[in-house]
Amino acid sequence: MQLLQRLGLSVIGILAWMGMLGPQCSLFAEETDSLRLLRHIEWAMDYMDRNLPDEAIRQWDSAVTIDPTFTPYRYERTVCLAMAGRYQEAIDSLEPIYRDTMILDRGYQLLGNCYDYLEDTVRSRDAYTEGLRACPTSGRLHYEMGARAFLQRNLPEALRWWVRGTRAEPKYATNYYWICKGLAASSNRIWAGCYGELFMNLEPNSRRTKEISALLFETWNKAITLGHPDDPINFCSESLLEELSPHGPATMNFPTAFEFTVATSAQHLIPQTGIKDRLTIRELIEIRMNFIRGWKASGYMDLYPNDLLRWHDQLLSAGWLDEYLWWIYAFGAPDELAEHYRADAERYDTMLGYLSAKPGLDFTKPQCVGIGCE
Repeated sequence: MQLLQRLGLSVIGILAWMGMLGPQCSLFAEETDSLRLLRHIEWAMDYMDRNLPDEAIRQWDSAVTIDPTFTPYRYERTVCLAMAGRYQEAIDSLEPIYRDTMILDRGYQLLGNCYDYLEDTVRSRDAYTEGLRACPTSGRLHYEMGARAFLQRNLPEALRWWVRGTRAEPKYATNYYWICKGLAASSNRIWAGCYGELFMNLEPNSRRTKEISALLFETWNKAITLGHPDDPINFCSESLLEELSPHGPATMNFPTAFEFTVATSAQHLIPQTGIKDRLTIRELIEIRMNFIRGWKASGYMDLYPNDLLRWHDQLLSAGWLDEYLWWIYAFGAPDELAEHYRADAERYDTMLGYLSAKPGLDFTKPQCVGIGCE
């Protein structure tokens, strides 16, 4: 199942959605062949979902027999070979078809994955690199190159690939997911927060969404230690804070302005004595709503264009920023969330309806949040 999660939606699923599922499934096909083919496809996909690759292979063999010229059936059979750990067989099966445009960028990805599982890092890199030449806007191939660097403990290189991936294919969520995870434990939590929220807006209802929600709650809590005498706000490394602003030495750069505005937005929560090292969802929301008001009032919204912060400003103006942030942090403190909505359960549903009905972040184009912008 791990391989299926890495590959994402199947090629068959994509083509069915696009209305391109094979000549034998068209209205012009013989009814018997069409029904038989659809039955084999359904069974094969069900077996794959249940992690039964050998049974799925038999069904794909039947589909290929009915329509031997339709490459996606052969590709899905190859996925099953890889699921079964038969990586060399999968490579041999892929070699004649992995460049076929009918399977998009998936052939290059699966070929590289198989070489990765065989620990042949040279050939896996060659597969991904060839794929990027053929499909330069492939988010998943950018992800794979970043994953290689990450496994080699080269986080800066991994992040470069993943950020490029968000710009090459803005709707591919996995790059945002790994940027957030990669930076959450670093000294540059500011970018983990931004890319984690972008990920949640792209993939709002999955296992990974819950994981990133909890991670964002922890990341903001680790970055804010109110009452600490020396360093209460820690979203950015010293080197990041020391970078010159493009607007001149008299102007705070984006990271410094961000930390300063967080600090002023949290002043009302500073304890009279001691350190407050844990914030509730409600307290984080108060800080962040104050932050957007202060950020805009200080002119930073125009000085440092940021699609995510501008989206927050729109939500604030519409009266939904607080509920949006309850959703963002929901899985960091589920008991607190339950208590909050016990008083007004309908408002959460209304907020979700508002977000789904109203255009929000535009992922048809790259999102700028402060790094990798052009």
